[in-house]
Amino acid sequence: MSHFTRVRTQLRDIETVQRALEDLGYTVENGVVRGYGGQRAVADLVVRTDSGYDIGFRQEGDAVVLVADFWGLRINREDFLNKVTQRYAYLTVVDQATAQGWQTMTEEVMADGSVRLVMQRWA
Repeated sequence: MSHFTRVRTQLRDIETVQRALEDLGYTVENGVVRGYGGQRAVADLVVRTDSGYDIGFRQEGDAVVLVADFWGLRINREDFLNKVTQRYAYLTVVDQATAQGWQTMTEEVMADGSVRLVMQRWA
């Protein structure tokens, strides 16, 4: 019986997920996700943890799925996914705005963890 949980996320682009993870300080590899009793699951991106259990992300169609054995991980799944999703959204907004000629002027992390961006574009 598998201990792995698959969580379908709102994330769509695996490369942006990788950038978000790296921005958050995680080392990202390709490979397999380790779980309970030597079980393994395939993933496009793998974050190794010191618990011996890993966190994986894989592209499935138009969505990115999180794959992990949360039974052995010492992290809160919701908190982890919220941080990754916030950074992913930030990168997506900045990428799209930059492609349309916008330039980041200031960036401020608010007390509640949200990010305030001020951007400008010259016409």
